[in-house]
Amino acid sequence: MNKFAIITNKYKDEKQQLAKNIAAYIEQNGGKCSIHNNVDESTGEYREIPHKEIPEGVECVITIGGDGTLLHAAKDLKSKDVVFIGVNKGTLGFLAEIHQDQVEDAMNRLLKNQFHVESRMMLEGEVIRKDEVVFRGNVLNEIVIHRGRDFSVTTLEVFVNQQMLGRYSADGMIYSTPTGSTAYNLSAGGPVARPDSKMIIMTPICPHSIGGRSIIFSKKDVLETVIGPAKHPNIEGRTVIFDGDSVFEVVSGDKIRVQMAVEETKIAKLDDSSFLQAIKDKIGD
Repeated sequence: MNKFAIITNKYKDEKQQLAKNIAAYIEQNGGKCSIHNNVDESTGEYREIPHKEIPEGVECVITIGGDGTLLHAAKDLKSKDVVFIGVNKGTLGFLAEIHQDQVEDAMNRLLKNQFHVESRMMLEGEVIRKDEVVFRGNVLNEIVIHRGRDFSVTTLEVFVNQQMLGRYSADGMIYSTPTGSTAYNLSAGGPVARPDSKMIIMTPICPHSIGGRSIIFSKKDVLETVIGPAKHPNIEGRTVIFDGDSVFEVVSGDKIRVQMAVEETKIAKLDDSSFLQAIKDKIGD
């Protein structure tokens, strides 16, 4: 590869110094590289990176920040045929695996095509209100239904392929990809899955039930969750969150449909270290 784009988080990469260093190194070694800031300078909030902002022919998108920066980039550019790789300036870094002291070696391997690609499944989520889709989004990690500012547990009716699975009283529900299994799903007591596998993991958040455990579904399953009545009349506040970024408020009777997305995210892997070793290194005792 020789054409790159860097998406950097200015809160993690002050004055884009690391991004500029990486771009300079790539260009000194025969490549081309552009730099893009994913923070809106006027509001200080995360901004969507439009497709047209990324130059034609870019083969690899390098993100600088934490896993969230890579997640945002993957969502924004889901229909572009690019490979993603992340430089970690966050915390755990399951997705953003390159350490700052490994940057030059990593860039050399990318320029020489010394890497392999993992295709990661994504989820597509739709919010349906009165038979109309009012919000749609794709995620690499997870779609979360949460009670939001309602302090009471919420009631959720879950259907699998139009057949009722059950009624849950909980703080919410997590629908996770294998890539996202080490994120909120793990914190909520859900199982860890190999990131290159294909499945949908459903994990209740603080269920008011002894039997409220995670369930693993096939990549072919379509899951629908109906939002139950609000505990307090005329007071809503429950939300659906797409990869910790896009937040949509839902009301009683709304249906959230979750299924495997058509698009996938391609992640460049520079070494052959096992997933189990990564688990041990990052979250093991």
